[in-house]
Amino acid sequence: MKTNLLPLLAIVLFIISCKDNDDVNPEVLTQSHWQKVIEYKTDDQSYDIIYSIEFKSDGEVYAEVFAKDMETGSVLGFLEYYNGNYQIVENKITVSLTEHYINMGGTMFSDKEGLSLQDQGNLSREFQLRNKNKELHTIMPLYASSLGIIYTRVEK
Repeated sequence: MKTNLLPLLAIVLFIISCKDNDDVNPEVLTQSHWQKVIEYKTDDQSYDIIYSIEFKSDGEVYAEVFAKDMETGSVLGFLEYYNGNYQIVENKITVSLTEHYINMGGTMFSDKEGLSLQDQGNLSREFQLRNKNKELHTIMPLYASSLGIIYTRVEK
């Protein structure tokens, strides 16, 4: 009798362990601010590059990438920002960009007014919540040259 129960127990444990615990929780998504900070140090200056994204309960999203001086905390300038709308389908967050501005100038950072509006073709980004809704991962297209960004949750 015990030998008949072992395969059944193994199957039940396998099913439980495979359960997706990263279902998108809209409240966690919208009640949090998501951020990734990368530190840079040169001989002249120390600064952070901050990737920031915020999802709103009305389906809108706003994201920006900017540099911040480590010593003074002042914003040195921007590299990118975008607005858009998002949808949650099968635990994937798809953002359709409505405005996308990036730094195309010769300087490393610029103010927001110095960023260039990108062609408004079919621009989108995809994300997924992981690690029990504590991390927001970018989903990179197949054959992408980068690994993507992992944002962590910062309570508002």
